[in-house]
Amino acid sequence: MIRIAVSSEPRLLHILRCVVRCFAQEVGFTAEEADSLSMAIDEAASNIIRHTYGNSHDARLALEIRTYPDRMEFALEDSGPKVRLESLEPRPLDEVRPGGLGTYFIKCFMDSVAFDENFQDGNRLQLVKYLPRKGVA
Repeated sequence: MIRIAVSSEPRLLHILRCVVRCFAQEVGFTAEEADSLSMAIDEAASNIIRHTYGNSHDARLALEIRTYPDRMEFALEDSGPKVRLESLEPRPLDEVRPGGLGTYFIKCFMDSVAFDENFQDGNRLQLVKYLPRKGVA
């Protein structure tokens, strides 16, 4: 298990991306898959900074990564107000404009995305990605 806490400054998100990318490749994901996982975590962390913290740079967020024989589990924690699940829907894909696709990418790249309802001190977003099975195309 690895746990990293950073301040809510967007310029520090590269640290989370690098850790996710390296760790994912170590456990067996391809470079392309590791990049996708890195992008999903970056999108989730960016959403925390932008929407939960209102772009404030004096808050904190933490990333926890756990590995298992068949999967990686990620948890992003913040200390902001509880997120309303209905507010997390991506915009329609046929609505062409910048932004609004972060949750779409997260759901595309991860196998499971859920909030820990029992987390008391803010929000805990749990993301799971299963390793590809050997010999399966």
